[in-house]
Amino acid sequence: MRPTLRYFVSIFIGLIVTVSVAKFATTDHLLTILLFPLYAAVSSMVIVHWQAYFALFRGDDTSASQRKRSGVVGGVVAWTGTLLAQISLLACVAGFGLLLLGMIVVVAECDESSRA
Repeated sequence: MRPTLRYFVSIFIGLIVTVSVAKFATTDHLLTILLFPLYAAVSSMVIVHWQAYFALFRGDDTSASQRKRSGVVGGVVAWTGTLLAQISLLACVAGFGLLLLGMIVVVAECDESSRA
């Protein structure tokens, strides 16, 4: 995908997430603005490393230890997301964005090292 189009899509996704949370969140709206750069960066990196990111979810040759690890991570994310959602919608969305950011950084590192 061309960089210009990728950045427009990323900005659009960042705006959609930020406006949606600002509409439903009852917390400080200045903190909501911080979601925009987080989700714009995450979506831009996901677009760049699209194939490597979604190859994780296909799992054609996953071992039992990989499935256990994925199950543990999924359970912790669900439990933590539920607790954060009870505190604040903003905290839940920010936590999920940071989770995605961590995942895509690792995927990008592995993808770049495999290309070299």
